Amino acid sequence: MADEASATPPKARFWWLDGIKGVSILWIVFFHFFSTFDSGYPWVLDPKFFPTVIARCAQSSILTALGVIGKSLFIAVTNLAFHSVGVFLVASGFGLTYSLAKTGGPKAGWGDWYFQRVVRLFPMYWVAHLVFLISPFVFRPEPIDYRFLLSFLGDRVYPIESLFFYFNPALWFFGLLLQLYLVFPILFRLLQALGAGRFLIVCGAVTLITRYLLLGVIPVHGFYLQGGFFGSRLWEFVFGMVLGLFARQQPIALEKSLFAKVTLVGAIIAYGLGLACYAIPGAYIFTDPLTGTSLFIILAHLPIWSPMLRRLASVVTYVGLYSYGLYLLHQPYVLYFGTHMRNLGMLSFVVLAWVIIALLTVGAIFLERGVNQLTERVLKRGKVNLAMGTPVPMNKTKQ
Repeated sequence: MADEASATPPKARFWWLDGIKGVSILWIVFFHFFSTFDSGYPWVLDPKFFPTVIARCAQSSILTALGVIGKSLFIAVTNLAFHSVGVFLVASGFGLTYSLAKTGGPKAGWGDWYFQRVVRLFPMYWVAHLVFLISPFVFRPEPIDYRFLLSFLGDRVYPIESLFFYFNPALWFFGLLLQLYLVFPILFRLLQALGAGRFLIVCGAVTLITRYLLLGVIPVHGFYLQGGFFGSRLWEFVFGMVLGLFARQQPIALEKSLFAKVTLVGAIIAYGLGLACYAIPGAYIFTDPLTGTSLFIILAHLPIWSPMLRRLASVVTYVGLYSYGLYLLHQPYVLYFGTHMRNLGMLSFVVLAWVIIALLTVGAIFLERGVNQLTERVLKRGKVNLAMGTPVPMNKTKQ
């Protein structure tokens, strides 16, 4: 999500990557919007969901029952959008590894690599904080206090109970990205040393052990399992790293394997198993690894199987290219408008929600492009000044 500008493979070759991110971010945004609407159905993973649907169908005519089924499927698919977070982890691992696999490492060293990641992540992140402060149309469930400063500095983890979802809940993902970027050089060298197969085995074992310990052995808050500690979501990221390595070494073979029918069938089965793990005691340690990686594959196939998505591919791909800004900005706005639209019927709510989402998307893309251009100009000016021997103000070097 955050490394499109610096690490995404050429669009002509991997057009599907930004398409995956575009579908995922729009799905997440609508999910957050729809969460404010009371559909009258239980949560899709609640054991009462399907009995409720069946009961409503039994009391209806055939035509009405079909409408109930369609409505319930729409609600169920919408409510599963939170799994798209895993998709972005896969995409991040893919982009970062693909960009380095050709040379075997950053040409200017890992220090410069870290600097480039900070430059990519923080300016838009800071702008999202400032926009929240000055905008009149945002949901404000909590007061602005010391936690806002901690968040502005990049801390979304400690104190995790009050900071993880503070003021803009979507920002918890930023804290997870920072951790994964911090350990990425170690993971990259480990991938080179072990090879793809053993690397996946080792990291898969680390992920499952971490999730097992955080789930019931170590007395910590559940937010650490969701992403407060990177080890709990390591598998999705390293799966993307391996895909990125193969994309660099064998791009044609990768796409043939990725878009094979048997791969899609396997991904659907894996996703179903991930959902089933919610209902099996102790099996939740497998849920995020299964759903994140399998959903990445399923979404990659959507433009192939859906004529509508093929026609919208260029638009969705462009949204995916600038998904980072939309992710950072959207939630306070959709919660604000959603809470003011609760009295609408479901159809009216959905239509108006997508109109607002379209406007938010255009605004977020415009803002992210502007922030990126401004950052590049400031950095370029700083390099010129350094080359001429002119002292550079501290505020410019930090940007």
